[in-house]
Amino acid sequence: MVPVRFVVVGRRGMFGSEMTHLLRSKGYEVIGFDRDSLNLDDSLEEISRKFLGFDVVINAVAYTAVDKAESEPEIANRINGEYAGKLAEATGMASARFMHISTDYVFDGNSVTPYTTNDSPNPQGAYGRSKLLGEELVRSSGADFTIFRTAWLYGANGRCFPKAMQERVANNESLRVVNDQLGQPTWTKDLAMQVLEFSKLSRSPEIVHAVSSGKASWFDFAKEIVGDYEVAPVSSLEFVTAARRPKFSVLDNSSEFVEPIGDWGERWKIAKAEVLKIS
Repeated sequence: MVPVRFVVVGRRGMFGSEMTHLLRSKGYEVIGFDRDSLNLDDSLEEISRKFLGFDVVINAVAYTAVDKAESEPEIANRINGEYAGKLAEATGMASARFMHISTDYVFDGNSVTPYTTNDSPNPQGAYGRSKLLGEELVRSSGADFTIFRTAWLYGANGRCFPKAMQERVANNESLRVVNDQLGQPTWTKDLAMQVLEFSKLSRSPEIVHAVSSGKASWFDFAKEIVGDYEVAPVSSLEFVTAARRPKFSVLDNSSEFVEPIGDWGERWKIAKAEVLKIS
């Protein structure tokens, strides 16, 4: 059955707002929840009642403060872990499908080849551990679920790397960007489309790597964002952070079900005007 009624939990965030907008633009019925309209500390039964009659519940709730998570692991675990499992269980009770957003940080970043969906997670920080806990609780929830691992998200709504670069250029600040961390810049609109396409399948895989194709360093991405503005490549060692960043966050996004997202650079060319609000 092709889904027609969607729930987006976390509708105000960078991804949640994009997901909600895409669904409405495609003519689907969608209801969005945020912390003002859904208390995730309520009982399973109470949460499940809000999902009755809907086909798909998309969880866009996330604690994303990677460095802060090192000093607030309990909060990260509650939001990224326990709430994810609870939402999945409530979704199952409502006989709907659960779509959950996870991250490349569940891997250690020590690989030299793209991580596949069959590779074993090995998170190196509190944020990654909290997201892996979420994956594990979703898997054990009994719900019909799909976990979407994504990375390096940027979008028109909320803070993101391209906007930070744009602001620094506008202020004529110097740009020093790490060139020894590799990943896949991914547009929230492309991620939203992947979630929608997989939701149409009668049975989708348990784990999907929903990222752009190709790979880039933050320095590579910065150069594409700012054009001729000078950017200096630097080592990660020059930026001391509370949480260790994966040096290699490239995910294998091949799929036999849905066409993968295109090359990161080509997708950025299309996304740039919308994300940076360039007329």
